Amino acid sequence: MLKRLCVLACSAFSLLCLSMPASSTVVLQYHHIDATTPASTSTQPALFVEHLKWLKENGFTVHPLPAIAEKIRLGQALPDKSVVITFDDAYKSIYTEAFPILKEYDYPFTIFVDTLSVDERRNRALSWGQLREMAGNKASLANHTVSHDHLVEKKPGESTVQWLERIRKDLHIAENRIKEETGQNLKLFAWTFGESSPELEQLILEEGYLGFGQQSGPIGSHSNKAKLPRFPMGGGYGSMKNFPLKVRSLPLPVVSMFPETSVAPLNGQLGQLQLTLKPGQWSPSQIACYALGSNLDINWADKQKTVLDISLPDLPLGRSRVNCTSPGPDGRWFWFSKEWVRLTKDGKALD
Repeated sequence: MLKRLCVLACSAFSLLCLSMPASSTVVLQYHHIDATTPASTSTQPALFVEHLKWLKENGFTVHPLPAIAEKIRLGQALPDKSVVITFDDAYKSIYTEAFPILKEYDYPFTIFVDTLSVDERRNRALSWGQLREMAGNKASLANHTVSHDHLVEKKPGESTVQWLERIRKDLHIAENRIKEETGQNLKLFAWTFGESSPELEQLILEEGYLGFGQQSGPIGSHSNKAKLPRFPMGGGYGSMKNFPLKVRSLPLPVVSMFPETSVAPLNGQLGQLQLTLKPGQWSPSQIACYALGSNLDINWADKQKTVLDISLPDLPLGRSRVNCTSPGPDGRWFWFSKEWVRLTKDGKALD
């Protein structure tokens, strides 16, 4: 009898686990909150209000990024229906437009600061005084390098060792400037232009950082800690048509991929991306992958349908992404994105 009860209890627990949503958090990425700045990196203030209003009315909790980062570092479960708000590049509109709205909603937020633009008071850049004021009102301030360069580029004649040491020094200088001016030292980093390489990702992990990219999707237990996903909200990406779908998304559990690199060959020909997925509530028969505006050919490499081969088009110069989605429970979608940068023949990245 006891054995039967144990079996029944274990079966019930298994069913409960299968019915529970995946541990995940959605991070939103903004740049300008402004109607007059470049559309591709801008969110109009009225739309920003709509985003926050929707979150509040639909039972989502906006968490401070440092609190979520601590859970990620410790391997703890992430709370369902949780969102983090981030801004890149320390633009003035964060203070003039977004900050008053965020105070009204009492929401925490993070600014990834490229420190030289603030030091030199470049066009549309925040001041350290404005950053300190926001830091006293639920803002966390994090590292976005000193001068917002393309980190994947090597200087002429620069060895790999010299290149990595230059980037390491840049990280230290930026982190120290933020600490000197505001007292914050969070070891959180956002990749400029969303570009990285395996060597750079290893470097930031060695330095104790969590990294954040610009590839879409929610953060889950299998996400790359050197390049955690965020949903860009600039341009048409932040439209209310798709905003609920994105913030309600669940992480498609990709446990490994090949190739892992985010730097495409110079000819742009990767050929294929292979993803190994953990079984779950996602639907193998309904998974779809997209890139460059097209639906991609996919093929399951195993009978269990856990190894997915994705045929890739030739990637253009600049940045590209593949998004894979699958319907899940309660109208939510599982989501995964993989990004690449293709450099020019002389090793330059496009702005």
